[in-house]
Amino acid sequence: MLKRKSIIPHDRPVYREVIPQALKISWRNPLLWIFGIFAAVLNTGGSLDVIWKFWDSVRTQGSDLFIGDLAVNIWQTAFMGGFSALPFMQALLALVVLTVILLAVGAFSCVSQGVIIYSIGNHKDGKLDHLKKGLTVAARALIPVAVLNILILVSVWLVRFLISLPLAIALGQESYLFTAVYLVSFIVFFVAAMILSIMQIYALNAMFLQGATLAQAFKRAWVVLKDHWLVTLETALIQATLMMVLAIAAFIAILILSFPSGVLYVLAFMLNSLPLFYISFGIFIGLIIISLTVLTGFLVTFQYAIWTLMFRKFGEGGVVPKIHRLFRSLTKRTGVPQS
Repeated sequence: MLKRKSIIPHDRPVYREVIPQALKISWRNPLLWIFGIFAAVLNTGGSLDVIWKFWDSVRTQGSDLFIGDLAVNIWQTAFMGGFSALPFMQALLALVVLTVILLAVGAFSCVSQGVIIYSIGNHKDGKLDHLKKGLTVAARALIPVAVLNILILVSVWLVRFLISLPLAIALGQESYLFTAVYLVSFIVFFVAAMILSIMQIYALNAMFLQGATLAQAFKRAWVVLKDHWLVTLETALIQATLMMVLAIAAFIAILILSFPSGVLYVLAFMLNSLPLFYISFGIFIGLIIISLTVLTGFLVTFQYAIWTLMFRKFGEGGVVPKIHRLFRSLTKRTGVPQS
């Protein structure tokens, strides 16, 4: 007796291949976590991060436009309380040193992005044999990668600012019309910000895996996104869900690991021991710093690995969105449409 064909197709979705492979590569190569920490300074490669940061920045920026420029007020407070207390030359020197440090961190963040993508993109059986070469290639590509990051950051900031304007107006007036305009603009510009962030990852892959120039990388990133937008959307949603699950699991793990410091804290309270309190507090803070550092490095590497392996799959031409597979199963169309 023949089995009836299931309505839900059983052909293997691409993310079922990519995500486990990305997880395996990320877990087996902890050295990449160091680069992941620095890469996260400019781009974490995560769709969930884009969602959270975009909403938070729009909310705060829109409020600032309505009640005053908070950033300017903070800077004035810091200047009056900090730099103004220093002699002019010391304040200038402190500003120069701070600028140099920020530029150095930004530069290494750009290099780290290239190292992760180049190493994962050229892996063999989960082994990364191109880390040293990846450092050389990423260092040589510092300028175009930095320009790419600056362009994306400026573009996303402009998108946030364009949304903040209707939000500021909506906060200042009780009108359903302004609220509706804000909601529509939020959806439109949020999609634009998500597209820009994903295009940045695709452009980086084109630069480091295909040797594309900055202009070529933008063009290829747009072509890939346009041709595979549905698979990209699927992957972004699954990635965001995975990051939430992993973050919750990490939070529970940190709570379990911090139990000994909690016991020491209770003992310090019962014995009224200040040294014991400092020990428990130091253990807890150290645990938090180490855990968050390791977690950030791993998750960022994992997210970059997903997009890098996806980019490679797109190059193979074997990616089919799940909704297309479902439609094909329902209509029994298994062949390529003929012209």
